[in-house]
Amino acid sequence: MRTTFPVDAPPAAWAALADPTRLAAALPGCRSVTRDDGGEGGGSGVASLHVVTEVAVASVRGLWAGTVVRLGADAVRVRGSGLPGTVDLVVRADPDRTAVTVEGSVEGPLATVGSSVLAAALRRTAEDLLAAAAAPAAAVPADPGTTGNLTVDVADTQPDVRRRRRLWVLAGALVLGGAAALGRRLVRRGAA
Repeated sequence: MRTTFPVDAPPAAWAALADPTRLAAALPGCRSVTRDDGGEGGGSGVASLHVVTEVAVASVRGLWAGTVVRLGADAVRVRGSGLPGTVDLVVRADPDRTAVTVEGSVEGPLATVGSSVLAAALRRTAEDLLAAAAAPAAAVPADPGTTGNLTVDVADTQPDVRRRRRLWVLAGALVLGGAAALGRRLVRRGAA
């Protein structure tokens, strides 16, 4: 599969997605986002996000879990599986953040819905995610015991009504990972 679509979001939306709490609240169907800094405890040294989300595309529905790993300043790799199927995708944003390209493999039930349906789902989720990230942050209590790893359980950050709305394919996880990496890049540029 390969698709490219335009995105329109202010820099603040991209930067907000570097915060796992805001990311989890903005991602449709998200159950949890865990950031692993990849350091101590046998880590690989590469930071990653572990995402658990509910997905629904056409008649394919179910819980999906995967890992998002940064490949560079503007790209991430998303790998995971669940009832909806297995994905191994690379998400790249163009340098000026006006388009996102997603390419890789989709297997299992998700592969049966067709590439145009998957592409439309990716685009819609990207639009929804960036719009939600651009909204002002809700107050979420911080866990004082977190050091190095952060887990966000969305039960307290996302209303039930929002979790029940129609969910779209793994795009949430894809855009989530891409946006987090891009948000971190924007934050670093702003600090420089």
